[in-house]
Amino acid sequence: DVERASRLIQGKGMPLHVRGALLPVLNWLESLPTTALDERPMLWVMYAGALTTAGQTTGVEQKLKAAEAALQGAELDIDTRDILGRIANNRATLAFIQYQTDTAIVQARRALEYLRPDNLPVRNISTWALGAAYLQKGDRTAASRAFIEAISISQTIGHTFVTKLATMGLGRVQETENRLYLAAETYRHALELFGEYPLPSACEAHLGLARICY
Repeated sequence: DVERASRLIQGKGMPLHVRGALLPVLNWLESLPTTALDERPMLWVMYAGALTTAGQTTGVEQKLKAAEAALQGAELDIDTRDILGRIANNRATLAFIQYQTDTAIVQARRALEYLRPDNLPVRNISTWALGAAYLQKGDRTAASRAFIEAISISQTIGHTFVTKLATMGLGRVQETENRLYLAAETYRHALELFGEYPLPSACEAHLGLARICY
Protein backbone atom coordinates (compact mmCIF):
# COMPACT_ATOMS: atom_id res chain seq x y z
CA ASP A 1 0.00 0.00 0.00
CA VAL A 2 0.98 3.67 -0.19
CA GLU A 3 2.09 3.88 3.44
CA ARG A 4 4.40 0.86 3.24
CA ALA A 5 5.84 1.95 -0.12
CA SER A 6 6.43 5.43 1.27
CA ARG A 7 8.43 4.04 4.20
CA LEU A 8 10.42 1.80 1.86
CA ILE A 9 11.34 4.66 -0.48
CA GLN A 10 12.19 7.06 2.29
CA GLY A 11 14.42 4.52 4.03
CA LYS A 12 16.42 5.42 7.10
CA GLY A 13 17.24 9.00 6.21
CA MET A 14 18.50 8.44 2.65
CA PRO A 15 15.66 8.28 0.11
CA LEU A 16 15.60 5.30 -2.23
CA HIS A 17 15.84 7.50 -5.34
CA VAL A 18 19.21 8.78 -4.09
CA ARG A 19 20.32 5.19 -3.59
CA GLY A 20 20.03 4.21 -7.26
CA ALA A 21 16.32 3.44 -7.78
CA LEU A 22 15.35 6.69 -9.46
CA LEU A 23 13.11 5.57 -12.32
CA PRO A 24 10.97 3.12 -10.30
CA VAL A 25 10.45 5.79 -7.64
CA LEU A 26 9.49 8.45 -10.18
CA ASN A 27 7.13 6.09 -12.00
CA TRP A 28 5.42 5.14 -8.73
CA LEU A 29 5.06 8.77 -7.58
CA GLU A 30 3.64 9.79 -10.97
CA SER A 31 1.03 7.04 -10.66
CA LEU A 32 -0.36 8.34 -7.35
CA PRO A 33 -3.45 10.55 -7.24
CA THR A 34 -3.08 14.05 -5.80
CA THR A 35 -5.20 13.07 -2.80
CA ALA A 36 -2.69 10.39 -1.79
CA LEU A 37 0.16 12.88 -2.04
CA ASP A 38 -1.74 15.51 -0.05
CA GLU A 39 -2.35 12.99 2.73
CA ARG A 40 1.39 12.43 3.02
CA PRO A 41 3.22 15.74 2.32
CA MET A 42 6.56 13.93 2.54
CA LEU A 43 5.68 12.22 -0.75
CA TRP A 44 5.48 15.62 -2.46
CA VAL A 45 8.96 16.40 -1.13
CA MET A 46 10.30 13.05 -2.31
CA TYR A 47 8.69 13.67 -5.71
CA ALA A 48 10.48 17.03 -5.99
CA GLY A 49 13.76 15.45 -4.91
CA ALA A 50 13.44 12.63 -7.43
CA LEU A 51 12.83 15.12 -10.26
CA THR A 52 15.87 17.16 -9.24
CA THR A 53 18.01 14.03 -9.07
CA ALA A 54 16.81 13.15 -12.58
CA GLY A 55 17.93 16.59 -13.79
CA GLN A 56 14.37 17.84 -14.27
CA THR A 57 13.78 21.28 -12.79
CA THR A 58 10.33 21.87 -14.29
CA GLY A 59 7.59 21.20 -11.75
CA VAL A 60 9.89 20.94 -8.72
CA GLU A 61 8.80 24.20 -7.09
CA GLN A 62 5.16 23.33 -7.80
CA LYS A 63 5.52 20.10 -5.85
CA LEU A 64 7.29 21.82 -2.97
CA LYS A 65 4.46 24.34 -2.75
CA ALA A 66 1.98 21.45 -2.78
CA ALA A 67 3.84 19.95 0.20
CA GLU A 68 3.62 23.27 2.06
CA ALA A 69 -0.08 23.54 1.28
CA ALA A 70 -0.66 20.01 2.58
CA LEU A 71 1.10 20.97 5.82
CA GLN A 72 -1.17 23.95 6.45
CA GLY A 73 -2.72 23.65 9.90
CA ALA A 74 -0.35 20.90 11.02
CA GLU A 75 1.25 21.20 14.44
CA LEU A 76 4.76 22.63 14.14
CA ASP A 77 6.38 19.70 15.93
CA ILE A 78 9.79 18.22 15.23
CA ASP A 79 8.47 16.02 12.40
CA THR A 80 6.72 18.91 10.63
CA ARG A 81 9.81 21.07 11.03
CA ASP A 82 11.89 18.28 9.50
CA ILE A 83 9.64 18.18 6.43
CA LEU A 84 9.96 21.98 6.13
CA GLY A 85 13.71 21.51 6.35
CA ARG A 86 13.59 18.96 3.55
CA ILE A 87 11.57 21.39 1.44
CA ALA A 88 14.23 24.06 2.02
CA ASN A 89 16.95 21.54 1.17
CA ASN A 90 15.28 20.85 -2.18
CA ARG A 91 14.99 24.57 -2.87
CA ALA A 92 18.66 25.11 -2.00
CA THR A 93 19.73 22.42 -4.48
CA LEU A 94 17.40 23.75 -7.18
CA ALA A 95 18.62 27.33 -6.66
CA PHE A 96 22.25 26.22 -6.88
CA ILE A 97 21.57 24.41 -10.17
CA GLN A 98 19.91 27.56 -11.52
CA TYR A 99 22.80 29.81 -10.32
CA GLN A 100 20.54 31.64 -7.87
CA THR A 101 23.32 31.87 -5.33
CA ASP A 102 21.76 34.05 -2.65
CA THR A 103 18.56 31.99 -2.67
CA ALA A 104 20.58 28.78 -2.38
CA ILE A 105 22.42 30.13 0.68
CA VAL A 106 19.21 31.27 2.38
CA GLN A 107 17.43 27.98 1.73
CA ALA A 108 20.39 25.83 2.79
CA ARG A 109 20.61 27.74 6.07
CA ARG A 110 16.86 27.35 6.56
CA ALA A 111 17.17 23.63 5.93
CA LEU A 112 19.88 23.29 8.58
CA GLU A 113 17.74 25.27 11.01
CA TYR A 114 14.64 23.10 10.56
CA LEU A 115 15.98 19.60 9.92
CA ARG A 116 16.07 17.15 12.79
CA PRO A 117 19.53 17.07 14.42
CA ASP A 118 19.70 13.33 13.74
CA ASN A 119 18.69 13.65 10.08
CA LEU A 120 22.34 13.56 9.08
CA PRO A 121 21.87 12.39 5.44
CA VAL A 122 19.75 15.41 4.48
CA ARG A 123 21.73 17.79 6.70
CA ASN A 124 24.80 16.55 4.86
CA ILE A 125 23.32 17.44 1.47
CA SER A 126 22.28 20.87 2.77
CA THR A 127 25.80 21.50 4.08
CA TRP A 128 27.29 20.59 0.70
CA ALA A 129 24.75 22.82 -1.07
CA LEU A 130 25.70 25.68 1.25
CA GLY A 131 29.37 25.21 0.39
CA ALA A 132 28.62 25.02 -3.34
CA ALA A 133 26.56 28.21 -3.16
CA TYR A 134 29.29 30.03 -1.24
CA LEU A 135 31.77 28.92 -3.90
CA GLN A 136 29.49 30.32 -6.62
CA LYS A 137 29.35 33.57 -4.67
CA GLY A 138 33.14 33.71 -4.34
CA ASP A 139 33.27 33.32 -0.56
CA ARG A 140 36.07 30.76 -0.48
CA THR A 141 36.49 30.74 3.30
CA ALA A 142 32.82 29.91 3.94
CA ALA A 143 32.78 27.41 1.08
CA SER A 144 35.85 25.59 2.41
CA ARG A 145 34.37 25.44 5.91
CA ALA A 146 31.10 23.96 4.60
CA PHE A 147 32.85 21.42 2.36
CA ILE A 148 35.09 20.21 5.19
CA GLU A 149 32.03 19.80 7.43
CA ALA A 150 30.15 17.95 4.67
CA ILE A 151 33.10 15.57 4.18
CA SER A 152 33.23 14.91 7.91
CA ILE A 153 29.49 14.17 8.14
CA SER A 154 29.42 12.04 4.99
CA GLN A 155 32.36 9.94 6.17
CA THR A 156 30.60 9.39 9.49
CA ILE A 157 27.39 8.11 7.87
CA GLY A 158 28.96 6.49 4.81
CA HIS A 159 27.37 8.91 2.34
CA THR A 160 30.11 8.46 -0.25
CA PHE A 161 28.48 10.54 -3.01
CA VAL A 162 28.55 13.71 -0.92
CA THR A 163 32.12 12.89 0.10
CA LYS A 164 33.05 12.94 -3.58
CA LEU A 165 31.14 16.15 -4.36
CA ALA A 166 32.49 18.00 -1.32
CA THR A 167 36.05 16.82 -2.03
CA MET A 168 35.84 18.19 -5.58
CA GLY A 169 34.40 21.41 -4.18
CA LEU A 170 37.29 21.70 -1.77
CA GLY A 171 39.71 21.14 -4.66
CA ARG A 172 38.03 23.97 -6.56
CA VAL A 173 38.47 26.28 -3.58
CA GLN A 174 42.16 25.38 -3.35
CA GLU A 175 42.55 25.91 -7.09
CA THR A 176 41.02 29.38 -7.00
CA GLU A 177 43.33 30.22 -4.10
CA ASN A 178 46.25 29.23 -6.38
CA ARG A 179 47.28 26.39 -4.06
CA LEU A 180 47.73 24.23 -7.13
CA TYR A 181 49.74 21.32 -5.73
CA LEU A 182 47.23 20.87 -2.92
CA ALA A 183 44.31 21.25 -5.34
CA ALA A 184 45.76 18.62 -7.67
CA GLU A 185 46.17 16.24 -4.74
CA THR A 186 42.56 16.84 -3.68
CA TYR A 187 41.24 16.29 -7.22
CA ARG A 188 43.20 13.03 -7.50
CA HIS A 189 41.79 11.91 -4.17
CA ALA A 190 38.28 12.62 -5.48
CA LEU A 191 38.97 10.45 -8.53
CA GLU A 192 40.19 7.67 -6.25
CA LEU A 193 36.89 7.90 -4.41
CA PHE A 194 34.97 7.53 -7.67
CA GLY A 195 36.92 4.35 -8.45
CA GLU A 196 37.19 2.45 -11.70
CA TYR A 197 33.65 3.25 -12.89
CA PRO A 198 33.15 6.93 -12.08
CA LEU A 199 29.88 8.84 -12.34
CA PRO A 200 29.59 11.70 -14.87
CA SER A 201 30.11 14.22 -12.05
CA ALA A 202 33.72 13.00 -11.79
CA CYS A 203 34.45 15.11 -14.87
CA GLU A 204 34.77 18.12 -12.55
CA ALA A 205 37.89 16.58 -10.99
CA HIS A 206 39.37 15.84 -14.43
CA LEU A 207 38.64 19.39 -15.56
CA GLY A 208 40.29 20.74 -12.42
CA LEU A 209 43.43 18.73 -13.10
CA ALA A 210 43.38 19.83 -16.75
CA ARG A 211 43.23 23.50 -15.73
CA ILE A 212 46.13 23.01 -13.32
CA CYS A 213 48.24 21.21 -15.94
CA TYR A 214 47.45 23.94 -18.45
